[in-house]
Amino acid sequence: MISALLRVLCVSVVKLSLCIGAIVLLIGGSSRAAQSQIDKATLEQASRSAAIAGYALSKVQHWLHEKALPVIDPATSLYPADGNWDYRDTGADCYPFLCWAAFVVDKEALNGPVRNVLHAEQKLCNHVDRIPVRYDWKNKKKIDTAWDEMVFQASEYVKDGLVAVVEVTGKDEWFARMLGIEEDLWKHARVDTPFGKIPSTNVEVNGDHLQSLARLYTMTGREEFVIWSERLADYYFAQPNFVPERLRDHGCEIIGGLGLLLAVETQNHRPKAKEYQEKLRRMFDTILAQGCNEDGLMFNHITKRDGDNGRLSDGWGYNYVGYLCYDMAVGRPVYRDQVRRTLGNLLKPLYDNYNWEGKYSIDGFADSIEGGIYLLNRVPVREGFAWVDREMARSVTRSDEPLETAKLWGTMKLEANGVRTVLIHALMHTQGLIARPWQKGLQLGAVRTKDGLVIVMKADKPWSGKLHFDIPRHREYLGFTQDWPRINTLPEWFTVEAAQQYALSGLESASGKTYTGKQLSDGLSLQLAAGQEKHIVVAGSER
Repeated sequence: MISALLRVLCVSVVKLSLCIGAIVLLIGGSSRAAQSQIDKATLEQASRSAAIAGYALSKVQHWLHEKALPVIDPATSLYPADGNWDYRDTGADCYPFLCWAAFVVDKEALNGPVRNVLHAEQKLCNHVDRIPVRYDWKNKKKIDTAWDEMVFQASEYVKDGLVAVVEVTGKDEWFARMLGIEEDLWKHARVDTPFGKIPSTNVEVNGDHLQSLARLYTMTGREEFVIWSERLADYYFAQPNFVPERLRDHGCEIIGGLGLLLAVETQNHRPKAKEYQEKLRRMFDTILAQGCNEDGLMFNHITKRDGDNGRLSDGWGYNYVGYLCYDMAVGRPVYRDQVRRTLGNLLKPLYDNYNWEGKYSIDGFADSIEGGIYLLNRVPVREGFAWVDREMARSVTRSDEPLETAKLWGTMKLEANGVRTVLIHALMHTQGLIARPWQKGLQLGAVRTKDGLVIVMKADKPWSGKLHFDIPRHREYLGFTQDWPRINTLPEWFTVEAAQQYALSGLESASGKTYTGKQLSDGLSLQLAAGQEKHIVVAGSER
């Protein structure tokens, strides 16, 4: 049973999220009384967001230094988070979120021991050109790995591991690693098809490639990456009425992969865009007709309902990301109302502490909530926000304990995925703002308004540092003309354009200063005295 304190917190976050709709309505008003209400309601919401994000990020910082960084092996510089160094779990699911944690709460660690892990694994593990194999870090030797398993692990590392890091670091060393592995997987592709060689017949592996190749195509402009993507799409669409049977991980990856391929095909006016559009529509409609319950949540399997097949998929949100990608690509709301309806159903009793993966695994909650946040980033629904906050507090952030005595997550795969979703959720509450250096007891929250942003910062002891604003990473890092819906990313909330001017002022005063977006992304210098609460209003940007 959850504690009485946690029950209070859950009620509070539900009330916080339910008030979002009221705030949105008030913003449209023009009276002075309405404006006063907007300021009060928004400030209260930003303060609550500051408390939620502050607790979460302080706990992540504690986890990073007390649990994660000490696991890095001093002899090899590898990160055997679950006792091994492999690429299907450790590289794909543990290492990237060590990187995310360091990026958000300790960038010096990111550029020190965390970056060194990347250097070490390339030096020790590359086996076929730049394709790596598992490594016995205790006995300091590579582990013989069958070809198909090698391809599987490397593909997982690229899509779940390196892609996630590249989404926040851009064309850094992690990008070079992603590029090199993908090039060599296709250089050594062994499976003959009528459309050319592909690396695997495994639908999960090929879904991984579709998601990775789409990014590499727009990041580099190199034609081979989209040619390889089309080869995979043609391989599956050659099957009459192709529909993936598995609607959770280890099968559903192709749903979002094909959605993202359609996006970049459309963005670049590729001749196959129209063909894929029609085939995807048929696939998506079949999944909705056969694979969903009455609330729009997807099952683990499209038709089977025996055993675990009858359980709801914790990847439901990941799949709907592909649907939203489709809507943006075709330029009309085909599936948006379906997504909105599904998010609106999440406060039903069935989804209160739903046992997504059995034994109430943190990974099931983390995956389901992460997918929900991806959707809420595009389709804001108050019931969805309320559900996310409640489930996070109880089952992932586990915020019912004081920070000083809170039990930290572990470093193995399932717990690392929990840390991932904690970071995604916290930055939802900061609207993508990051305070550096982070310190325990700092609080940071932000709420969008019609004209910009309201920020609340608090500190229980003196703090001096910089407040960094997010940028349109989809364009600046990935080369996307639109912020295409996709997984393995920290969603963008409030972003600043480098050359645009932004007026910043305190809530209590209309006077302030003007900064360029570049100055804000580089970091706004701030100081807080012990116990001080600072309010900042940002104006000048429309999303």
